[in-house]
Amino acid sequence: MAYSAARRSLGSILTRTYSPFYSTSLSLRNRFALALLNQQSQLIPDSVKMPLRFKTSGSGYSPLNDPSPNWTNRPPKETILLDGCDYEHWLVVMEFANDPKPSEDEMVNSFVKTLASVLGSEEEAMKKIYSVSTSTYTGFGALISEEFSIKLKAQPGVLWVLPDSYLDVPNKDYGGDLFIDGKVIPRPQFRFTDRQQQPSRNRPRVRNDKRRTG
Repeated sequence: MAYSAARRSLGSILTRTYSPFYSTSLSLRNRFALALLNQQSQLIPDSVKMPLRFKTSGSGYSPLNDPSPNWTNRPPKETILLDGCDYEHWLVVMEFANDPKPSEDEMVNSFVKTLASVLGSEEEAMKKIYSVSTSTYTGFGALISEEFSIKLKAQPGVLWVLPDSYLDVPNKDYGGDLFIDGKVIPRPQFRFTDRQQQPSRNRPRVRNDKRRTG
């Protein structure tokens, strides 16, 4: 049952990720696609698993699939596929209860406290967080070392800690709402919802009432 559910969930994510109707948030979804593959593989029975070897060098390397992620065996920056990936900017994705669902302020406060748990103070955490998201996904961007990024993975509520990449490549922007001096500066252009991305399934059909003659 878990395997079937995992396949359905993964199939849905990948379909959305590579569907042309979701191109507006393709960069954002690419951040999570490989992490989801790794996450869902834990639910696949050993009898149906295929042996995989992940590259640790070359153009096909992804830090998300590194079997021993640390700052000593990563590839040179010039081999990284995603623009903006520098192992200094990190995307931290967190999960929250749905009942009751926390407010945006409560989620942002949780982001600060989570980062403070590894940096030592909330003041320092607020300086290091450069973006937050409470709509498209729930998480934040932090300018920290790889050592701290690994420590973050063990904190309660943290789903993934991924090397961040530009959501707006031409402007070298990591996306999300800005977080400056402890305040959130909303940026609607980086807030995507499934309703915005999905094509309308109930578009009225144009009827051709002209009858053929002849």
